[in-house]
Amino acid sequence: MSSTRTRFAVVAAAALALAAPLAIRTAADAATTHTAVKADSFTAAQVLAGVQANMTTANKVNSKPHINTMTRAQNVNVYQVASGVYAYTSSMAIDTDGSDPDPDHQGQTTWQDSNGKALGAHHVPFYVLGDDCWDRKSPCPHFFFKEHNIKGRQFALMFYKGKCIGSIFGDTQTANDQTTSDNDSRELGEASVKAAQLLGIPSSGTTGGVDNGVTVVMFSGPSWVVNGTNANLNANTQALVQKALDDLGASMGGTPPPPPGSTFEAETGTLSAGGTFDSNHLGFTGTGFANTANAVGAFVEIPVTAATAGTKTLSFRYSDGTTAARPATISVNGTSRGTLNFPTTANWDTWATASISVPLTAGTNTIRVIGTTAGGTANIDSVTIS
Repeated sequence: MSSTRTRFAVVAAAALALAAPLAIRTAADAATTHTAVKADSFTAAQVLAGVQANMTTANKVNSKPHINTMTRAQNVNVYQVASGVYAYTSSMAIDTDGSDPDPDHQGQTTWQDSNGKALGAHHVPFYVLGDDCWDRKSPCPHFFFKEHNIKGRQFALMFYKGKCIGSIFGDTQTANDQTTSDNDSRELGEASVKAAQLLGIPSSGTTGGVDNGVTVVMFSGPSWVVNGTNANLNANTQALVQKALDDLGASMGGTPPPPPGSTFEAETGTLSAGGTFDSNHLGFTGTGFANTANAVGAFVEIPVTAATAGTKTLSFRYSDGTTAARPATISVNGTSRGTLNFPTTANWDTWATASISVPLTAGTNTIRVIGTTAGGTANIDSVTIS
């Protein structure tokens, strides 16, 4: 939990096991619909694309929405994206608890390292899940880790703005019988100082974190529990990242995703104040779309990757159900590259494409769409590079 929250940690022994390949989908998963990807070795971009394609209503695990820890919006869902693999996209609030010396943290975490010591938030990248079923029902209408074969130190991939790291299940959020916090176990969207640092997210327990755009992909089962001490758990966890990418990519095997670096979902980016990532209109791809504030200067910023440097075409998938176009300035890596018009569409469920040519560098680029009218930008679903 972040330093501004209080709860009593429950110390539990974690299962000990060596990492092993992810199990291929069994008959028990036959009712779950998954989009497939295939390659000999998978990149983070390929796997994230496959995960996002499988974050569909048909694959949703929870029947009631979770709470975004930072924004408090009840709009976070968990999806089974492959056999025994569960994913959500939310915020990252900063958990400073554990064995590291810090004046604003609790000395305990729910789970311990292999030597029985509390996990150090400044040394171990870990994520946080609800301590119990808030609804006190079985099966739980929210995602409850005990119902999905997830234990302490359970491995997960974390994606944010083109970066991918390994992390472990290290702490829990406020149980029902704890009355010292305004937070509760329905929350999703908190991780340790170390996880934030590795992803390039501000890591202060009081002023750090991000409101959205962090995707966590949890691998269930004893073969994905990570062993180690506070001194080496980070190294042990990062050593599993490529294996996890390859196993998850193979378990979704079949049809390749879009070419790496071609299409990027808006919800992997960030928004200016007042904007939200929404899913209340039909026809979007991924897990939602960017809805900026209605103001001049409101923006969505999307990280993209180009295989080579040069002039590329950016094609934005958007909707504008108003009666007036919403032009926007397009900036690349902080430099304005012109104004692009986003004409009206039939309604908010109808999507169109607007394109502009811009210079990109090889590797990561930051694309910002900035509204030039009082309406802000159109709803932005994705951007494709060609």
